[in-house]
Amino acid sequence: MTLVKPIMLLVSLAFLIAMMPGEAPAWNYREAAFVPNTSQATENPQPQQKQITKVKEKKIVKVKPPQALAAPQTIEYPATACMLPIRRIRGWELDGQAFFARTKGTVRFGNTLFTPAYGTSQLDVDLNSDLGVPEHQWIGSFTAKYFFKPRWAIRYSVMPTASETMASSSRTFNFGPTVSTFGLNTRVKWERLDQRIGLVFDSVRTPSSRVGVFADYVNVNERLRVYQTGFNGSTVDNDMHLAMIGLELERCLKSTRLFNILSLECKAGFAFGDDSIGSDLSTGLRYTIPLNNGRWGFVKGGYRYLTFKKKYSDVKLFDTAMEGGFLEAGFIF
Repeated sequence: MTLVKPIMLLVSLAFLIAMMPGEAPAWNYREAAFVPNTSQATENPQPQQKQITKVKEKKIVKVKPPQALAAPQTIEYPATACMLPIRRIRGWELDGQAFFARTKGTVRFGNTLFTPAYGTSQLDVDLNSDLGVPEHQWIGSFTAKYFFKPRWAIRYSVMPTASETMASSSRTFNFGPTVSTFGLNTRVKWERLDQRIGLVFDSVRTPSSRVGVFADYVNVNERLRVYQTGFNGSTVDNDMHLAMIGLELERCLKSTRLFNILSLECKAGFAFGDDSIGSDLSTGLRYTIPLNNGRWGFVKGGYRYLTFKKKYSDVKLFDTAMEGGFLEAGFIF
């Protein structure tokens, strides 16, 4: 009896110990980990955390992009500003001109030592009707221009003229000691050399326009020979030294994306000095195309009027004029 009770007591105690873990209220370790200690919570109160709530999402609405941000359907290049060719410092401009001139004028060449022949007079002789000089002829000229400062340039030009013809006199007239008889063949040779050198100053210069002032020294040498077969001929020389001042205008009219340029050019010069007067007027259109390395090429066409007059005395006079269209081509480099 004494041993049975202790044994039963031990068996009951072991059974209770084995059953205690299964019936513990905190058998779920995750739940037990979040159960706060009431004693510590009362002693050390923690700041209250905001309750996390579900954020309401906004409804996404598809928005049509603005018209300005829409992708372009075609590529359009911006309009190119109208600009004249750029002329570099220490650069050159060379051009050649073919002038289809209507030549006209009068020459007076009397002789005070001889009395005019019967039926003649010392009136002015017409170059075309009396001497047979062609009314229309091609005259060539060459011009070189050097830009030594941003607005300054020096220019030289030369225009030689020569014509020789045989014509029948339409009337009888005196040409110096020579008497040109009506109906007889008269040989006429006219030679002329026009040279100029001067300075050009661009007083106004913008990307699209240019206004220049120029001053030139002009030298004109002429020689006219008139003789008939079997008779002595007469030769008269005309030498003029003049100063010419004037204005020249260049204005851009159209420029393409490839920088091909259409421009208007006008020039007006007036000469004086040495008992002589003269003028040189021209206007035309220039078409310029770019070449490589800042070089340009151009062609030009227009109208030109050129005249010179010198009166030596009452018996000697030269008055000539040329007018007509011209073609010009050149380079800027």
